[in-house]
Amino acid sequence: MAKIFKDIPKHWKWVTLDTVSVTSSGGTPDRKNTNYFRGNIPWVKSGELNYKIISKTEEYITQEAVNYSSAKVFPKGSLLIALYGNTVGRMAFLGVDAATNQAVASIKSFCINAKYLYYYLMSSKEELLNKREGSAQPNISQKVLSSFPFPLAPIEEQNRIVDKIEELFSLIDKSNSEITKSKERLNILIKKSVFNIFNKIKTRKPLSKLAEITMGQSPSSTSFNTIGKGTPFFQGKKEFTKMYPIPEKYTTEPIRLAQKNNILMSVRAPVGSVNIANNDCAIGRGLCAIEFQGFYKYLFYYLNNIKSDLEQLGTGSTFNSISKNIIENIQIPYLETEEQFFLIDKLETKIETYEDMINEINLQIKNNEILKLKILNDAFHGKLSTQLNSDTSIDNLLNNIKQEKEEYLLNQQEIIKNRPKIKRMEKEKLSIIQVLEKNKKPISPKQLWEDSMYSDSIEKFYSELKKVQDRVIEERTEKGSLISLK
Repeated sequence: MAKIFKDIPKHWKWVTLDTVSVTSSGGTPDRKNTNYFRGNIPWVKSGELNYKIISKTEEYITQEAVNYSSAKVFPKGSLLIALYGNTVGRMAFLGVDAATNQAVASIKSFCINAKYLYYYLMSSKEELLNKREGSAQPNISQKVLSSFPFPLAPIEEQNRIVDKIEELFSLIDKSNSEITKSKERLNILIKKSVFNIFNKIKTRKPLSKLAEITMGQSPSSTSFNTIGKGTPFFQGKKEFTKMYPIPEKYTTEPIRLAQKNNILMSVRAPVGSVNIANNDCAIGRGLCAIEFQGFYKYLFYYLNNIKSDLEQLGTGSTFNSISKNIIENIQIPYLETEEQFFLIDKLETKIETYEDMINEINLQIKNNEILKLKILNDAFHGKLSTQLNSDTSIDNLLNNIKQEKEEYLLNQQEIIKNRPKIKRMEKEKLSIIQVLEKNKKPISPKQLWEDSMYSDSIEKFYSELKKVQDRVIEERTEKGSLISLK
């Protein structure tokens, strides 16, 4: 076990997580019963795990929802960890008693410092993720979690290690806070530099006098592809970056075109974002193309500067949008083209200086995060603390853990035994194949799992999915995997 991870002090001992803890996952009440989600029991989803303390949740459920589902209420102080999805491995502590969905496991530990466990799992996240199972949606099963190696140190030493980690992390966080404020000040200086340059120009002209404006129109969706065939296509601001968009989609049947160096403006919610077309491209209804008579970067910087004003010009009750007429009447500070080049050259020189400073700050923040990882690595090599003669021996600690865990499990058995018998609403029990036959269209692995008879066990689901893999097709899409019958 020690070979897999790291050397530890001789007075420590490698054990597994199930030696010092009990893991359990939650569940999702029936979404069709909206009353289940009108209660006062916090219900945590994996996306809410934020490495902090959770006191409020996006959704709340009723006791009835708990009674009629596999959801469980875990006590305040429980350590939670995400088992699968984009948040796999993410953790948080409960600041209140709360239930969770099935993508979240609760780790109840015994006679150890829960923060010691938390920081250890944080330091070993990469090793833990390497043990994920399943092809469609790799996950950490409770079996993997329970058998994961854990370096058990004397409880007093655990406390000293946690105190030292938090002392050093506090200093790093303070440093990050100060340099982040410096970064914010630099960003403000960039905005002020742009504002001041254009604010000094008194002559204004409507954009219609200075440019040609083309409103976008979307081609048929059947013409789209992601293999680079045809013309780059932008529907809205999704592919926008700081200055130039990066195409994700192409069309073989373009309708409205933007020329290279045209300004692309978002005209539907959100309104006002701008980029520069770095190649000829097709534009959909979410954009317009502005062919400026002067220096294109001059217009880009100005429109970017007044983005918040452009947002206010939008209309519409369902979603905000801006019309061609409004765009044509935007007042543009007027300079001759030669002066525009000079002005932007001066502006970009100043911005470049500020951005170099911001890049240095970003590097410092990155180095601080690397330093945190080194601190954690040192902590679980036993380099942040030394053994004291008064520390509890590992053998005594293990006996205490065993006794407390046994008492806990016996108590849980009594609670379950004495719980009022509730006839649970039987969910239609469908196999994986039956779920796919019922849906007819490709569905996500998550939906397949939740709709199947294996919704209470992600491990069992993937085991059964593997058995029928020759009868299903897994399709990779932009939004993730989809599964259907062959």
